[in-house]
Amino acid sequence: MTLRHALVRLVTPLVWRVPGHGARKLYGFARAEQASRIDLLLAAQRTASLARRALYLRHALDETRHAAMFWRRSTELRLDDQRAPFTPPVADTEDLFERLGERRFLAFVHRGERRGREQFELYARHFGERGDPRTEALFQAILVDERRHESYTRSLLVELAGGEPAARSELRRAALWEAWRTWRRAGRALAGAIYALAMTLIYLVTGPVAAVGLRAMRRRARWQLAAPVPQPSTEPATPPAGPAMQPPAEPATQSAQPAMQPPAQPATQPPAQPATQSTQSATQPPAQPATQPQAQPAREASR
Repeated sequence: MTLRHALVRLVTPLVWRVPGHGARKLYGFARAEQASRIDLLLAAQRTASLARRALYLRHALDETRHAAMFWRRSTELRLDDQRAPFTPPVADTEDLFERLGERRFLAFVHRGERRGREQFELYARHFGERGDPRTEALFQAILVDERRHESYTRSLLVELAGGEPAARSELRRAALWEAWRTWRRAGRALAGAIYALAMTLIYLVTGPVAAVGLRAMRRRARWQLAAPVPQPSTEPATPPAGPAMQPPAEPATQSAQPAMQPPAQPATQPPAQPATQSTQSATQPPAQPATQPQAQPAREASR
Protein backbone atom coordinates (compact mmCIF):
# COMPACT_ATOMS: atom_id res chain seq x y z
CA MET A 1 0.00 0.00 0.00
CA THR A 2 1.44 3.34 -1.04
CA LEU A 3 1.52 6.45 1.10
CA ARG A 4 -1.02 8.19 -1.11
CA HIS A 5 -3.39 5.21 -0.92
CA ALA A 6 -3.15 5.20 2.86
CA LEU A 7 -3.80 8.95 3.03
CA VAL A 8 -6.87 8.69 0.80
CA ARG A 9 -8.21 5.82 2.90
CA LEU A 10 -7.71 7.89 6.05
CA VAL A 11 -9.38 11.12 4.92
CA THR A 12 -12.20 9.62 2.83
CA PRO A 13 -14.71 9.26 5.71
CA LEU A 14 -14.07 12.86 6.72
CA VAL A 15 -14.08 14.46 3.29
CA TRP A 16 -17.40 13.04 2.09
CA ARG A 17 -19.20 14.12 5.26
CA VAL A 18 -18.52 17.82 4.71
CA PRO A 19 -21.81 19.47 3.63
CA GLY A 20 -21.75 20.21 -0.09
CA HIS A 21 -18.30 18.70 -0.64
CA GLY A 22 -19.59 15.48 -2.20
CA ALA A 23 -21.26 17.32 -5.08
CA ARG A 24 -18.16 19.44 -5.69
CA LYS A 25 -15.88 16.40 -5.68
CA LEU A 26 -18.07 14.50 -8.13
CA TYR A 27 -18.11 17.54 -10.39
CA GLY A 28 -14.30 17.60 -10.21
CA PHE A 29 -14.26 13.97 -11.36
CA ALA A 30 -16.52 14.92 -14.27
CA ARG A 31 -14.10 17.64 -15.39
CA ALA A 32 -11.14 15.25 -15.10
CA GLU A 33 -12.93 12.67 -17.25
CA GLN A 34 -13.74 15.37 -19.80
CA ALA A 35 -10.08 16.42 -20.01
CA SER A 36 -9.01 12.80 -20.45
CA ARG A 37 -11.54 12.45 -23.28
CA ILE A 38 -9.98 15.39 -25.16
CA ASP A 39 -6.44 13.99 -24.79
CA LEU A 40 -7.55 10.58 -26.07
CA LEU A 41 -9.28 12.08 -29.10
CA LEU A 42 -6.10 13.95 -30.00
CA ALA A 43 -4.10 10.75 -29.54
CA ALA A 44 -6.46 8.91 -31.87
CA GLN A 45 -5.91 11.55 -34.53
CA ARG A 46 -2.11 11.44 -34.34
CA THR A 47 -1.26 7.80 -33.80
CA ALA A 48 0.11 5.85 -36.73
CA SER A 49 -1.64 2.57 -35.83
CA LEU A 50 -5.25 1.90 -36.75
CA ALA A 51 -5.60 -0.65 -33.94
CA ARG A 52 -4.41 1.82 -31.31
CA ARG A 53 -6.64 4.50 -32.83
CA ALA A 54 -9.67 2.29 -32.30
CA LEU A 55 -8.67 1.64 -28.69
CA TYR A 56 -8.16 5.36 -28.01
CA LEU A 57 -11.56 6.19 -29.49
CA ARG A 58 -13.31 3.56 -27.39
CA HIS A 59 -11.52 4.87 -24.32
CA ALA A 60 -12.64 8.43 -25.18
CA LEU A 61 -16.26 7.29 -25.45
CA ASP A 62 -16.00 5.68 -22.01
CA GLU A 63 -14.61 8.90 -20.53
CA THR A 64 -17.47 10.87 -22.06
CA ARG A 65 -19.98 8.56 -20.42
CA HIS A 66 -18.17 8.77 -17.07
CA ALA A 67 -18.20 12.57 -17.16
CA ALA A 68 -21.95 12.59 -17.76
CA MET A 69 -22.53 10.08 -14.94
CA PHE A 70 -20.50 12.08 -12.40
CA TRP A 71 -22.16 15.35 -13.40
CA ARG A 72 -25.66 13.81 -13.16
CA ARG A 73 -25.01 12.52 -9.64
CA SER A 74 -23.48 15.85 -8.62
CA THR A 75 -26.61 17.64 -9.85
CA GLU A 76 -28.82 15.31 -7.79
CA LEU A 77 -26.85 16.04 -4.62
CA ARG A 78 -26.98 19.79 -5.26
CA LEU A 79 -30.73 19.70 -5.76
CA ASP A 80 -31.16 17.64 -2.57
CA ASP A 81 -29.36 20.44 -0.71
CA GLN A 82 -31.60 23.01 -2.48
CA ARG A 83 -28.68 24.52 -4.37
CA ALA A 84 -28.26 25.38 -8.01
CA PRO A 85 -26.54 22.62 -10.00
CA PHE A 86 -23.19 23.08 -11.66
CA THR A 87 -22.92 23.80 -15.34
CA PRO A 88 -21.95 20.97 -17.72
CA PRO A 89 -18.29 20.07 -17.24
CA VAL A 90 -15.83 21.84 -19.52
CA ALA A 91 -12.09 21.19 -19.50
CA ASP A 92 -9.04 22.08 -21.55
CA THR A 93 -6.13 19.98 -22.72
CA GLU A 94 -2.38 20.04 -22.25
CA ASP A 95 -1.72 18.26 -25.56
CA LEU A 96 0.02 15.43 -23.70
CA PHE A 97 0.37 13.17 -26.72
CA GLU A 98 2.39 15.82 -28.56
CA ARG A 99 4.50 16.78 -25.55
CA LEU A 100 5.29 13.31 -24.20
CA GLY A 101 5.22 11.06 -27.25
CA GLU A 102 3.06 7.98 -27.55
CA ARG A 103 5.04 5.70 -25.22
CA ARG A 104 5.22 8.15 -22.33
CA PHE A 105 1.66 9.20 -23.01
CA LEU A 106 0.56 5.60 -22.55
CA ALA A 107 2.62 5.39 -19.36
CA PHE A 108 0.95 8.54 -18.07
CA VAL A 109 -2.54 7.26 -18.92
CA HIS A 110 -1.79 3.88 -17.33
CA ARG A 111 -0.69 5.53 -14.09
CA GLY A 112 -3.82 7.68 -14.05
CA GLU A 113 -6.13 4.72 -14.64
CA ARG A 114 -4.46 2.66 -11.93
CA ARG A 115 -4.67 5.57 -9.47
CA GLY A 116 -8.32 6.16 -10.35
CA ARG A 117 -9.18 2.50 -9.97
CA GLU A 118 -7.67 2.33 -6.46
CA GLN A 119 -9.40 5.55 -5.43
CA PHE A 120 -12.80 4.53 -6.78
CA GLU A 121 -12.60 1.17 -5.01
CA LEU A 122 -12.20 3.01 -1.71
CA TYR A 123 -15.11 5.32 -2.49
CA ALA A 124 -17.39 2.46 -3.51
CA ARG A 125 -16.60 0.65 -0.26
CA HIS A 126 -17.17 3.84 1.74
CA PHE A 127 -20.60 4.57 0.25
CA GLY A 128 -21.60 0.92 0.64
CA GLU A 129 -20.83 1.12 4.36
CA ARG A 130 -22.50 4.52 4.61
CA GLY A 131 -25.75 3.30 3.07
CA ASP A 132 -25.72 5.30 -0.18
CA PRO A 133 -26.49 2.69 -2.86
CA ARG A 134 -26.80 5.20 -5.73
CA THR A 135 -23.31 6.62 -5.31
CA GLU A 136 -21.92 3.14 -4.64
CA ALA A 137 -23.46 1.84 -7.86
CA LEU A 138 -22.01 4.80 -9.72
CA PHE A 139 -18.46 3.97 -8.71
CA GLN A 140 -18.97 0.24 -9.25
CA ALA A 141 -20.13 0.83 -12.82
CA ILE A 142 -17.19 3.10 -13.60
CA LEU A 143 -14.73 0.64 -12.02
CA VAL A 144 -15.53 -1.92 -14.74
CA ASP A 145 -14.22 0.45 -17.41
CA GLU A 146 -11.29 1.63 -15.28
CA ARG A 147 -9.95 -1.92 -14.91
CA ARG A 148 -10.16 -2.47 -18.66
CA HIS A 149 -8.40 0.84 -19.36
CA GLU A 150 -5.63 -0.03 -16.95
CA SER A 151 -5.11 -3.39 -18.63
CA TYR A 152 -5.01 -2.30 -22.26
CA THR A 153 -2.73 0.69 -21.65
CA ARG A 154 -0.19 -1.55 -19.93
CA SER A 155 -0.27 -4.01 -22.84
CA LEU A 156 0.24 -1.25 -25.42
CA LEU A 157 3.05 0.26 -23.38
CA VAL A 158 4.93 -3.05 -23.22
CA GLU A 159 4.42 -3.51 -26.95
CA LEU A 160 5.70 -0.06 -27.89
CA ALA A 161 8.56 -0.03 -25.37
CA GLY A 162 9.85 -3.44 -26.46
CA GLY A 163 9.52 -5.33 -23.19
CA GLU A 164 8.59 -5.15 -19.56
CA PRO A 165 11.84 -3.49 -18.32
CA ALA A 166 11.53 -0.72 -20.85
CA ALA A 167 7.87 -0.26 -19.92
CA ARG A 168 8.79 0.11 -16.23
CA SER A 169 11.42 2.68 -17.22
CA GLU A 170 8.79 4.68 -19.10
CA LEU A 171 6.52 4.49 -16.09
CA ARG A 172 9.27 5.92 -13.86
CA ARG A 173 9.90 8.78 -16.30
CA ALA A 174 6.19 9.48 -16.46
CA ALA A 175 6.06 9.53 -12.64
CA LEU A 176 8.92 12.04 -12.51
CA TRP A 177 7.28 14.27 -15.09
CA GLU A 178 3.97 14.12 -13.26
CA ALA A 179 5.67 15.01 -9.96
CA TRP A 180 7.35 18.00 -11.62
CA ARG A 181 4.02 19.15 -13.05
CA THR A 182 2.35 18.80 -9.66
CA TRP A 183 5.17 20.79 -8.05
CA ARG A 184 4.79 23.62 -10.56
CA ARG A 185 1.04 23.71 -10.05
CA ALA A 186 1.48 23.75 -6.29
CA GLY A 187 4.09 26.50 -6.65
CA ARG A 188 1.71 28.67 -8.65
CA ALA A 189 -1.08 28.10 -6.15
CA LEU A 190 1.26 28.82 -3.23
CA ALA A 191 2.57 31.96 -4.89
CA GLY A 192 -0.98 33.19 -5.40
CA ALA A 193 -1.85 32.52 -1.77
CA ILE A 194 1.30 34.26 -0.51
CA TYR A 195 0.61 37.27 -2.73
CA ALA A 196 -2.96 37.54 -1.44
CA LEU A 197 -1.77 37.25 2.17
CA ALA A 198 0.97 39.87 1.66
CA MET A 199 -1.42 42.34 0.04
CA THR A 200 -3.89 41.83 2.89
CA LEU A 201 -1.20 42.51 5.52
CA ILE A 202 0.02 45.61 3.67
CA TYR A 203 -3.54 46.91 3.51
CA LEU A 204 -4.13 46.25 7.20
CA VAL A 205 -0.87 47.96 8.20
CA THR A 206 -0.87 50.94 5.86
CA GLY A 207 -4.61 51.54 5.88
CA PRO A 208 -4.82 52.94 9.45
CA VAL A 209 -1.62 54.94 8.96
CA ALA A 210 -3.01 56.53 5.81
CA ALA A 211 -6.31 57.27 7.57
CA VAL A 212 -4.52 58.99 10.49
CA GLY A 213 -2.37 61.05 8.11
CA LEU A 214 -5.39 62.16 6.12
CA ARG A 215 -7.22 63.14 9.28
CA ALA A 216 -4.25 65.20 10.47
CA MET A 217 -4.08 67.01 7.15
CA ARG A 218 -7.77 67.89 7.41
CA ARG A 219 -7.32 69.28 10.93
CA ARG A 220 -4.36 71.39 9.78
CA ALA A 221 -6.46 72.77 6.98
CA ARG A 222 -9.15 73.84 9.49
CA TRP A 223 -6.63 75.81 11.62
CA GLN A 224 -5.45 77.98 8.73
CA LEU A 225 -7.09 81.36 8.16
CA ALA A 226 -8.94 81.86 5.01
CA ALA A 227 -7.21 84.07 2.48
CA PRO A 228 -8.85 87.54 2.07
CA VAL A 229 -11.05 87.87 -0.91
CA PRO A 230 -10.01 90.85 -3.08
CA GLN A 231 -12.74 93.55 -3.39
CA PRO A 232 -13.47 95.12 -6.74
CA SER A 233 -12.12 98.74 -6.97
CA THR A 234 -14.49 101.63 -7.78
CA GLU A 235 -11.76 103.95 -9.16
CA PRO A 236 -11.15 103.92 -12.87
CA ALA A 237 -8.20 101.90 -13.77
CA THR A 238 -5.27 103.97 -14.99
CA PRO A 239 -3.35 102.55 -17.82
CA PRO A 240 0.21 101.62 -16.96
CA ALA A 241 2.87 104.20 -17.72
CA GLY A 242 4.66 103.52 -20.91
CA PRO A 243 6.83 105.29 -23.45
CA ALA A 244 5.36 108.44 -25.00
CA MET A 245 3.64 107.83 -28.23
CA GLN A 246 5.16 109.95 -31.00
CA PRO A 247 3.20 110.66 -34.13
CA PRO A 248 4.64 109.09 -37.19
CA ALA A 249 6.94 111.29 -39.26
CA GLU A 250 5.36 112.91 -42.30
CA PRO A 251 6.95 111.96 -45.58
CA ALA A 252 8.87 114.65 -47.45
CA THR A 253 6.85 114.39 -50.63
CA GLN A 254 3.14 114.53 -50.95
CA SER A 255 3.15 111.85 -53.58
CA ALA A 256 4.39 109.27 -51.07
CA GLN A 257 0.97 109.11 -49.43
CA PRO A 258 -1.59 109.28 -52.13
CA ALA A 259 -4.12 107.65 -49.92
CA MET A 260 -3.96 110.48 -47.30
CA GLN A 261 -4.97 113.21 -49.83
CA PRO A 262 -8.62 113.73 -50.51
CA PRO A 263 -9.60 112.80 -54.00
CA ALA A 264 -9.52 115.69 -56.45
CA GLN A 265 -12.90 117.14 -57.20
CA PRO A 266 -13.58 117.67 -60.91
CA ALA A 267 -14.14 121.27 -61.94
CA THR A 268 -17.76 122.08 -62.36
CA GLN A 269 -18.18 123.67 -65.77
CA PRO A 270 -21.49 124.91 -66.89
CA PRO A 271 -22.92 122.76 -69.51
CA ALA A 272 -22.37 123.85 -73.05
CA GLN A 273 -25.22 125.69 -74.66
CA PRO A 274 -24.97 124.94 -78.31
CA ALA A 275 -28.37 126.48 -79.07
CA THR A 276 -27.45 129.97 -77.89
CA GLN A 277 -24.19 129.91 -79.70
CA SER A 278 -25.87 129.03 -82.94
CA THR A 279 -28.34 131.81 -82.34
CA GLN A 280 -25.60 134.36 -81.76
CA SER A 281 -23.80 133.25 -84.91
CA ALA A 282 -26.97 133.66 -86.82
CA THR A 283 -27.49 137.31 -85.61
CA GLN A 284 -23.98 138.48 -86.36
CA PRO A 285 -23.48 140.09 -89.78
CA PRO A 286 -21.49 138.18 -92.29
CA ALA A 287 -17.83 138.99 -92.38
CA GLN A 288 -16.79 141.48 -95.03
CA PRO A 289 -14.10 140.26 -97.41
CA ALA A 290 -10.83 142.11 -97.23
CA THR A 291 -10.41 144.74 -100.00
CA GLN A 292 -7.20 144.36 -101.89
CA PRO A 293 -5.94 147.13 -104.15
CA GLN A 294 -6.57 146.36 -107.72
CA ALA A 295 -3.62 146.10 -109.97
CA GLN A 296 -2.82 149.26 -112.00
CA PRO A 297 -2.97 148.97 -115.66
CA ALA A 298 0.11 148.07 -117.44
CA ARG A 299 0.64 151.59 -118.75
CA GLU A 300 1.24 152.87 -115.35
CA ALA A 301 3.80 150.29 -114.95
CA SER A 302 5.58 151.34 -118.06
CA ARG A 303 5.59 154.87 -116.77
